[in-house]
Amino acid sequence: MAHRTPARESQVVRTRRDGYPARVHQPKRESASMGIMDFIRQGTQEMMVARPDSAKQYIVYKHPEQTIPKFSQLTVDADEAAVFFRDGALVGVLRTAGAAQRHTLDTGNIPFLSNLVDSFTGGNIFVTDLYFVTMRPFRGARFGGALPPIKDPELEITLTPRIFGEYAWQITHPDRFIVSYLGMGGQQSNEQVERWITTKFMNAVKKSLPQFIIRQKVEVQHLAAYHDEIGQMFMQKCEDLSEIGVQFLELGDFSINFDADDQKRLEEAQARYADLKVKKRAKDELGGGNFMNYAAGEAMLGAGQGMAQGGGEGGGGGGAMQGGAGLGMGFAMANMFAQNMQPQQGQPQQPPPQQPPPQPVQAGGGMVQCPSCSATVAPGKFCAECGSSLVPQPKPCPSCSTVAAPGAKFCAECGTNMQG
Repeated sequence: MAHRTPARESQVVRTRRDGYPARVHQPKRESASMGIMDFIRQGTQEMMVARPDSAKQYIVYKHPEQTIPKFSQLTVDADEAAVFFRDGALVGVLRTAGAAQRHTLDTGNIPFLSNLVDSFTGGNIFVTDLYFVTMRPFRGARFGGALPPIKDPELEITLTPRIFGEYAWQITHPDRFIVSYLGMGGQQSNEQVERWITTKFMNAVKKSLPQFIIRQKVEVQHLAAYHDEIGQMFMQKCEDLSEIGVQFLELGDFSINFDADDQKRLEEAQARYADLKVKKRAKDELGGGNFMNYAAGEAMLGAGQGMAQGGGEGGGGGGAMQGGAGLGMGFAMANMFAQNMQPQQGQPQQPPPQQPPPQPVQAGGGMVQCPSCSATVAPGKFCAECGSSLVPQPKPCPSCSTVAAPGAKFCAECGTNMQG
């Protein structure tokens, strides 16, 4: 009985008789398997869309590919937004609440994606310019520069102040920000973005700070004392930032200074202003009846000026004595004015009694010395030798023309020596 080979075995033998070993088919199966795995791996990578870790520090990052497969998984971190554009027009924005979240890119989940469908691929591909925009606050941003000329409301001089400080900002409308700055351009550095935002912020400062000075009547050099008020004003007045999708958060420390020329003019104006305030206060005291303070101050000022000029005849010692005499006279006049201006308690105010006219200098033996011819004569109203009045007459100051009291050695107004 002949041995019969099973059909499967005969097929193997027949294959071998044709000269093709069975193992030749195995490499073909492995190659096909590897191709499928590579396709799966490649497809998986294409379906995961996110900002890479190496680009997390950028304020704005553009996804390098314009075609994204349907059903791709888009990862959006909590501190960023994904902004979709097509042909330069905004299509939509995706945000994430809380931790990082994946969004399945499907028109059923995200309706605005229908505007990104590529009809040539049967609706399986989205064509878009995808941007990732950082939404967290940026603090410690520096600003500074010259402000426009400002007239100080108190000193009445025009100055050009300079301001330097820090502020905090945050992107609140990423779509508006991209349209305003990037204009669908390529990747921009953080330095360029921050410089552009700071320029916008300085424009707002230049417009609003002079208005604050005029409205509040604040001296320019004292602006730092109004830190909180200025910060609130910037938050309300920074229209330039809101137009580009950026919000001003807070104002940090800042300083106001001037160049060398303006600083010198400011100091000179402050000195003049202080002198005017002192004179005004003295006039107010005199007009209000406070003769004690006014006369005492004027007498001390006159005595000091007189002694500084040498004190007239007799050198330094004589000047000191004359200065003391003038000072004493000033206090005496002050007391007299104060007593005359104060009514007696419980009685109506009476006019001051008539003061006897001052007498000429006594020469001894009941005789007096004539102030005109220096002759020694009997007391009276007129000199028996020359006919001049024996009563000392007040005379004007040779410097300021103020009429000095009879017998005064120094002018109570300017301190000039009246004996010269």
